[in-house]
Formats: sequence, structure tokens, C-alpha cells
Amino acid sequence: MAELQRLHAEPHGQGDRRPDDRGDIERPRSEASRSRDTYILPEHIWGKLSAEEITKYAGEDGVGSGPFVLDEFKRGQYVRTKANPNYWGGQRPIDEVVFRIFNNPDAMVAALEKGEIDAAHNVPSQAFERLGSAENIVAVQGNQGGFDEIAINGGSGLKKPHPALLDRNVRVAIAHAIDKQTLLDRVYLGIGSVAQTVSPSPDPAWIPEIPESEQFAYDPDKANQILDDAGYEDKDADGVREMPGGGKPLKFSYYVRSNSEVAPPVAEFVAGWLKDIGIEIDQKSVDTDQLGPIIGKGEYDMFHWSWTPYVDPESQISYFQCDQIATADDPTLYNNDANWCDPEYDRLFKEQSVELDKEKRIEIVHRMLKLFHDSAFYQVFALTPDLQAHRTDRFEGWLRQPAEVGPVIFSNTSPTYFNLTPLASTSGGGSGTSTGAIVGIVAAAIAAVLAVVYFMRRRRTAGERE
Repeated sequence: MAELQRLHAEPHGQGDRRPDDRGDIERPRSEASRSRDTYILPEHIWGKLSAEEITKYAGEDGVGSGPFVLDEFKRGQYVRTKANPNYWGGQRPIDEVVFRIFNNPDAMVAALEKGEIDAAHNVPSQAFERLGSAENIVAVQGNQGGFDEIAINGGSGLKKPHPALLDRNVRVAIAHAIDKQTLLDRVYLGIGSVAQTVSPSPDPAWIPEIPESEQFAYDPDKANQILDDAGYEDKDADGVREMPGGGKPLKFSYYVRSNSEVAPPVAEFVAGWLKDIGIEIDQKSVDTDQLGPIIGKGEYDMFHWSWTPYVDPESQISYFQCDQIATADDPTLYNNDANWCDPEYDRLFKEQSVELDKEKRIEIVHRMLKLFHDSAFYQVFALTPDLQAHRTDRFEGWLRQPAEVGPVIFSNTSPTYFNLTPLASTSGGGSGTSTGAIVGIVAAAIAAVLAVVYFMRRRRTAGERE
């Protein structure tokens, strides 16, 4: 049910910036990205609208083709959907799905524990383990290929970074100064896994294996030696290296999303590690909505953010093409947030786009991502799952996507909505209703907005309808 999946207007939807506390800005996509959130629209509704009217059309009239369609929308409170009587797969055993809005993640967790909701998405890391041991609750680490990275300005955008960052030696030194395992253990509480490069799909087959000898392993001594050999010295003994020959100190702007749970502590660790190799970080705090345009304009040296890909890798790998960098003619295009341009990468992208042999295509994608990895403009440090939890005492049919490893809700097609069935013990007697199932979503942009799916009423039996 695609229309329900996108009601929360998030991009980890898929193929874009993560919608939880690790980021949730809606970002423009090119045609080449082959985004999966493009739908067939009814001509009798949309055909009457002018181009200007389309941009203002609220789309709240319940038009849809999935199992559920929009019924009522209260901004900041809830989104109510109802079962689609015309759905080609038949009406489902649940009458309504309501996305409820919470102002704080702790309130969502408490509601799940009390049974007021039936599932929660973007569960706070601190509460995840507790929920996993609670009665009638299952905690889910839903892997969809999401990853966190520290990006460095590649210099091909509207503005250039600090000149030292255009030297691969400096970027590689930064990479060796970052302790990925410590970030995972201390900031992400051990939830997830250390990563070496971009994950372009929930299917790990698309992630290249970086040989151990070519990985940017944590090694501050090596980082210092690289900078020494490249001529970056601290001539004035203030703890910060200068450009070769003296001059501009290695002081880099580093943007931190103020409304993220993880961005500030990641920045603190990174600042400490880079200080140890003679690099100073100037932390600049902005909210999620502000950071996107800053990236597009190239007004940064470094930042930390996250992505979650679509099933097919084409969208994710398309973002790092040269034509995905903002220009003076189109300053709003900032898919390529590293501002990195490599003609060989672009050539390989076109090659994989027409390759029909899957194994050969995987090999081409691996070459692309290895090329990106070796450039050291993207320091990918962790694969990060969606943290969810759901109750087991009212509904059955929670389906993970991808199977066995993915989340149960807010995945690419969200099969749970179609499959969920009330347990017989929660039939609600003669009323034919059930208290319902709730799925919570944490929206990172304001660090407190949570979307919750509430499966309110089971569909009445044939006898009750009569």
C-alpha cells in the first residue's frame, strides 16, 4: 500500500535521507534515480488542475488504489485512513489505519508499553533493549540498507571547501582518525554494524567488499604520519596544522543537526579525534531543514547525515553523478551532497543502467562504490537499522521486509498493513471492533514528532454485517 507508506512524507521512506533522528529532509531526485514513489494518478482528479493548482493541491480527497485510502487529516494530530472497498485484493480484516502524532518519543514508548498503541517506529535507542524484554512486545532491528556517513565537500559545487580537503592525503588522514567502532558502541549503543562504504540497497549483495589493506581503519598514528609526509605542519605550535609552506590553518566547518539524537555526540567524538591529528573543527549547529540548502550551495566543509536506499541500487548510486550537483541555474539540486564529480563513475553508471545480467551489473556497481570509497569524500561508518517494536497480544501477521531482517512497517511496500489480522481474543464482542494496532515513527527533523499507525477496528464478520 504505497499511499500509506508515503503519508508520513519521509524520504528512509526509501531512497533518501533517513526520516528518523538521523535526518528527514525531502530532497529532489533526478529522472535517472528511478524513484519508486511515483504513482499513477486519476485523470478525472488531476487533469482538471493547472500547473499552479497542482503545487497547492492538498490531495486529501482519499483517491488511492491500495488497501487503504485517506479518510481524514488533522495536521499535528493524526492521519486517518479507511479500508478501500474497491481494492483489487479484497477488503482487509481491518477497517481503519490511523497515523497518530506524538510530540515526544518517550510518550510513544509509554503508550506502547501500556497497550495504547500496537507498534512503534523509530524507537529511541535508549528504550529499545527494554522493549525487547517486555511482555507481549517484540523489538525489531529492521535493516533496509540504511547507513550513516561523514561527508566532505568534493569541491565541484557552487562553492569550494577548505583547500586542504581537496588533497586526498588530508581526507585519508581524517578517515584513519575516525574510530567507527567507538561511534557504534558509544553513540548508537551497539545497534547496527560498522560499515566501510555506501550501501545502495537493502540487499547486501550490492555492497562491495573493501579489502582489509584498503580500508580506512582507525589508526591515528598513521593519520599523523600521512599529514606529516604531505607537508602539513603546526609551525606556530597552537595545536593546529597549517597548509604546506605555512598559511591557512586546517580548521574545517562541520555542520551538526541540532534536532538529531546522534549528530551532536558524533560531532564531539570526531572533533576530539581530529584534534589529535592537528585538525580543528568549527561546529555549526543547524536544524535538518536548514542543512539541505547549505549542502546544495556548497557552503560547508564537512557534515554528518544518513541515507536509506531503495531495493534497486539505481537510485542511490545515481545521486553521486556529476549532474546531481547544484548549479547556478538549478541551486536547489543537491542530491550529490558530497559535491563530488568523477567522469569514470558517471560512465560506469550508464553502463550498469543497461546491463541485463545481474551478476555483471553487481560487479559494475561494486566498481563504482569502490571508486567513491577510494576518493575518501564519504566516510561511511555504520549500517543503521530502523528500530521498531510491536505488540503480540492483539494482532498477528507482522511481516518483515526484507524477509527476516527488515522492519515490519514503513518498508518499501509495507506488507504488514495488508496482512495484519486481529487475534480472535481481541474481537471486541458484538461491536465488531478491536482496540487496534499502533506503529510509531520518530521524525528526526523536530526530534519529537512521531507518526504512529493505529489499526483501530477489525472488519466485521459477514454475520455481523448482516
